[in-house]
Amino acid sequence: MNISTASDDEAAVPFGTVLGITDGGVEVYNCDYSTLPPPDMLDRASFKNEYNGVTTGYKWQCVELGRRYLLVNFGVIYDNIAMAYDIFRLKTVRRVADGQLVPMLANVNGESTELPVKGSLLIWNPVGEFVQTGHIAVIVNVQVDYVDIVEQNVDDTIWPPDVKYSRRLKADLDEVTGAYSITCTFPDSSILGWMTVDMHTEYNYEDVPIATPSQDLHLHNVTLTDAQLAAPWMDRTLPFVQAFETAFGSALASSPSSAYFRLTPRGQAALEYATEHLHHMFLDATDYVLHHEKELGPHFRLPSALWPRIRRSWFRRKPDALAGRFDFTLTESGIKVYEYNADSASCLMECGYNQDAWAAAAGVPGRSNSSALFEKLKQGWVHKNVQGPLHLLCDTDPEERYHTEYMKAAAEAAGLTCYVVVGVDSLHRIGQDIVDTAHDGGIVVQNVWKTWSWRTAIDQLDHDEWQHFLMDDVADPKGLTTPKLRPARTTAVHLVDVLLHPSVRIFEPLWTVLASSKAILPVLTTLYPNHPMLLRSSFTLTPELELSGYVKKPVAGRAGENVSLVAADGTTVVASEGQWAADTPIYQELALLPNYGDRGNVQLGTWAVDGAYGGTVLRADPSHIIRMDSA
Repeated sequence: MNISTASDDEAAVPFGTVLGITDGGVEVYNCDYSTLPPPDMLDRASFKNEYNGVTTGYKWQCVELGRRYLLVNFGVIYDNIAMAYDIFRLKTVRRVADGQLVPMLANVNGESTELPVKGSLLIWNPVGEFVQTGHIAVIVNVQVDYVDIVEQNVDDTIWPPDVKYSRRLKADLDEVTGAYSITCTFPDSSILGWMTVDMHTEYNYEDVPIATPSQDLHLHNVTLTDAQLAAPWMDRTLPFVQAFETAFGSALASSPSSAYFRLTPRGQAALEYATEHLHHMFLDATDYVLHHEKELGPHFRLPSALWPRIRRSWFRRKPDALAGRFDFTLTESGIKVYEYNADSASCLMECGYNQDAWAAAAGVPGRSNSSALFEKLKQGWVHKNVQGPLHLLCDTDPEERYHTEYMKAAAEAAGLTCYVVVGVDSLHRIGQDIVDTAHDGGIVVQNVWKTWSWRTAIDQLDHDEWQHFLMDDVADPKGLTTPKLRPARTTAVHLVDVLLHPSVRIFEPLWTVLASSKAILPVLTTLYPNHPMLLRSSFTLTPELELSGYVKKPVAGRAGENVSLVAADGTTVVASEGQWAADTPIYQELALLPNYGDRGNVQLGTWAVDGAYGGTVLRADPSHIIRMDSA
């Protein structure tokens, strides 16, 4: 379909050509990458555009035009977003002059009675013509029966002299309800709605829901009968239950008196909001890091040769992130996030199965807030459209085994053929493929879900080995014969060989190594300096953090190792040991876990599945650091 405002016989023009000029002298550019010579496509940094020192985005994407239009005409910009359609869930834009947040209001297409105005951003769903990323345009003229928009990365012809817009879209105002609808010229597309900046109001986070330990998380006890203690409480026909009982046994509780927690509806709503809102914030921060790799990259302590792979993963495999877990503390001022374990499976089965099974066996009333986790994981696998079998990789640790079996069950429920691989001894390099030789004839590994963290794989090679492993090869420009590190006479592979093989699709994808890193926390503070759910974080120990008390964490640390909590008076509250003592630290504002007497200090964890709330799990420890062996 030709949707151009130019005539049909007008030839397409090269990338970067000005197609037209709109309000404020904002130029609209052609984004036809196919007109660029291949060498020009290799230097992604040269595609960044700046206006008066402010980065507006990549040339000449739709998101870049939206940001530049608002900057020039209103002096505001919106934050980095992962996908164009993500703009619809933003709450604010930032006034460049003073950094003040200004509200941006969402209006659903076909439902809202608030008409768009000049400068409203029109947002498309990620379907049809704009599948995966969605699309945005700027509305420059509003009438009852149509709107005029300007956009990039759709049309590639110059506007006629008397036209000041990219497209004119049909609109309709319902005489009965007053609802305003806009229809796209692409029949397979879907307009989500429009965003309008409220230039007359300043934003103060008043809509962020609050949950506190004193009001929303309550400790209860139940007395179990001998019959309850003796009876099986999990379905032993399930492979993940069998794996769990192998690790921890089958006892319902260690004594007749057993504790549990209840969360209020207000607390539940706050956790759901925090999970979904923060998921997008961490993704936005990931995008920001990739836009500022030279400045921020060294803080993440990743091999320099790996960054092109991370960037490629972000742009090609962003939707492959399935599930990640947030760690929260409840304070009397609300929920605070410690970090995002975007590359972890820990506590998955406990959240999605054990809590419900225990409550049913103990006769505890109420509804679970995690009972839908399995179904959400199943639907997540359906949405990934996995082609070929799925190999689930784990090591011999009993906990990893039952989490792997739990995820395998969810993937099989989605219709996938699954194979569990313990260790990598059964995996071999045969030709250009990684092959699972544990089965007759061998099965080519095409898709992998793993319990191993990306950091485990990355640490298998030193700096020099990384340079060799990912070096450019004129005979193999696409890296089809990696791994290159092992001699040709052996077919044995390391974990890193599997996870970075160019023909293997990985869940969770490589880019999650950024979102999972503690180094992302100071970036979030930079992007959202006063957000009530964030704890101020810095790459250096600042006077402000010393005054408030702080936590010192290793960038690559895991399982609560090498963490120090320091009070405002300079005394150490608690410190842990581990393997990350030599790692680069970050510093985070101190916010202690709430204490529940002999049940210890309680941390809330929530799962985000495809970016949506999936369930809540609690962990407790006598100290204020949650470790691998915490309850």
